[in-house]
Amino acid sequence: MSDSTQHSERQSDCTTTESFSDHGIDDAADLVTQTYYRLKAGEQNQFTPDDSFFDRLESAFIWAYLGSVDEPGIPAHVQMAIEDARWFTQDEFVDRPDADLRTEVIPAFYQRIAGFHCVYRDQTSPGSI
Repeated sequence: MSDSTQHSERQSDCTTTESFSDHGIDDAADLVTQTYYRLKAGEQNQFTPDDSFFDRLESAFIWAYLGSVDEPGIPAHVQMAIEDARWFTQDEFVDRPDADLRTEVIPAFYQRIAGFHCVYRDQTSPGSI
C-alpha cells in the first residue's frame, strides 16, 4: 500500500470520537468531561466570552489530555490543534455570553480540536504528504 493510500485511509477513518485513539484515548467523552470538571474545580462554573476564559479552557483541556495519556508533554500537532480550535471557538462564541459551558462551549471546542487533530496528525506522521 502506498504512503498516499495509507494517508487517505487514516484521514477518512478519523472521527471526532476516535481522533485521539493514536494517543491511547479511546473515548472522547472522557476528555470533554475531564475538561469540564477541571474548569469547575478552578471555579469556572459558567462561560464568559473573554480571553481569560479561553486561557482557562485551553489549560483545562491540556491537563485533561495529559492526565489521559502516557506521553511526556503535548505533541506539536496536538498543540496546534488546540490553538486553532481555541481561535475558532472563541470567534464563534464571542457574541454569545449566554452559551452553556457544559453543553455548547466545551463540546464545540473539543469537536474543533479533534477535527484539526485528524488533519494535523496525518500531516506530521512519517510518510505523510
